[in-house]
Amino acid sequence: MSQHIIVCSNNPTLVDATTRVLDPQRPHLTVCESGLEVLGAVEVVDADLLILDMQTPGLNGLLLITAVRKLAPSLPIVAVSATPQEDARAVSHTGVSYATLPLGGSDGPQALAASLAEIGEIRGMGLSSGAGSR
Repeated sequence: MSQHIIVCSNNPTLVDATTRVLDPQRPHLTVCESGLEVLGAVEVVDADLLILDMQTPGLNGLLLITAVRKLAPSLPIVAVSATPQEDARAVSHTGVSYATLPLGGSDGPQALAASLAEIGEIRGMGLSSGAGSR
């Protein structure tokens, strides 16, 4: 069974981290660079997970979470942000998992991949620890 993940981000670190946690045998990845693109993707793609950069251009992250919840109420969402103090409290009330996007440094994708894999394991999403990269 193929897993389909939507990533909503224009940040290459987040896209790289996502590709690191995908099982090389099962992934299908849709990358959206704006909030409006992700809303369109959620309407037409039967996704298993949405990874959402809270700073993606186009729509405020919390408004985007609300809109996605209306379109696909059972779609698991992982919100990612470089400003955890501001976003984590607000996101925690929405039932959305949360990961911090490390700023700078070459280990950013690896650290985020580990965080996404941990969330995936907790939620039964089958994400790996990210040994491989595409």
